[in-house]
Amino acid sequence: MCIWRNSSYELDTFAPYLLHKLAIVEIPLHVLASYVVIFKTPSRMASVKWMMPFLTFCSAFLDLFIAVFSTQYYLVPIVGGYMRGVFTDIGISTDIQGHVFITSMCIVGMSILGFFESRYNTVVKGNRENIFKAKGRLFYMGMHYLYALMFTLPLFYNQPDQMEGRKFVKRTLPCVPESIIDDPDFHLWLEEPMLYAIHYGLTALVISLEVIYYFVHTALFLSSTKAKSQKTHKLQVQFFIALTIQIAIPLFIVIFPIAYLITAFITLHFDQMYNNIALNFIAMHGVASSSVMLIVHKPYRDAVVELLRLRVIWTKCRWRSGNAVGDASLMVVSSIVNIQRDRRASNRI
Repeated sequence: MCIWRNSSYELDTFAPYLLHKLAIVEIPLHVLASYVVIFKTPSRMASVKWMMPFLTFCSAFLDLFIAVFSTQYYLVPIVGGYMRGVFTDIGISTDIQGHVFITSMCIVGMSILGFFESRYNTVVKGNRENIFKAKGRLFYMGMHYLYALMFTLPLFYNQPDQMEGRKFVKRTLPCVPESIIDDPDFHLWLEEPMLYAIHYGLTALVISLEVIYYFVHTALFLSSTKAKSQKTHKLQVQFFIALTIQIAIPLFIVIFPIAYLITAFITLHFDQMYNNIALNFIAMHGVASSSVMLIVHKPYRDAVVELLRLRVIWTKCRWRSGNAVGDASLMVVSSIVNIQRDRRASNRI
């Protein structure tokens, strides 16, 4: 099915119009989140000292990549499209940008997996050593990140001839204006979208099953009485709940648009308005992740409140110092006037 409404929501200008404005909010929020995570993480959260800033960086990069550097415009279910953004302006090819986009999403998924794997080893296994000192864990997570960096590389091989590919897209999507398909930056990776959907769907399924495994086993352990002390158990439960909320809310924001895109590949359904909306929702992941993180974790929440209070106190101090200077200036002026008045009176006498 091919649907084209001749609406502004279907054009390649729709995403930049929204996402460039969103970047105005994203940049200061991510800077604040990064500062708080790096400098305000307490010692009791040492087990996630490295994972927390890494997840924050990955989410922020994905947000800014879509919003500023490479705004995506894909003609799903065709594995083709082009980008608009800073990377296009400086001459980076659509092929490379597509690889970075998909890889960034996969690395965010791996960082979420790393979070729950870390909690599982810390809480259930009682292994509190750094992952960089644990060879088995380092190999396990290293292979996952290596796969995330390389699993899109098959798309670089056996790509169709681009002139023939454009003819294929015009036959497959007859409702799409030819000016879009004939765009100089338009690139077609595959002519068979089903392979693309199966490959990415299986990857998402495997990562999800691993996350579910670590989550369930950690939750079951914390629901038992195996903790060494009541205080330790309480802190572990609170942190695990906060971590779950931090991961779950942004995940729910992006899981539906990703599910729609995969469904569109499988059913060969084309509706560019929904394609644009789905891709724009993915750009909300980092904003949601950073915002929820600063709210649900008490040390970070207290740090933000402290920063805001310092700003208020600084403003009050400046206001009070300004008033004090004004009062002192008024007293000096009044003294000068009184002295001159006394001199005039003495001269008259």
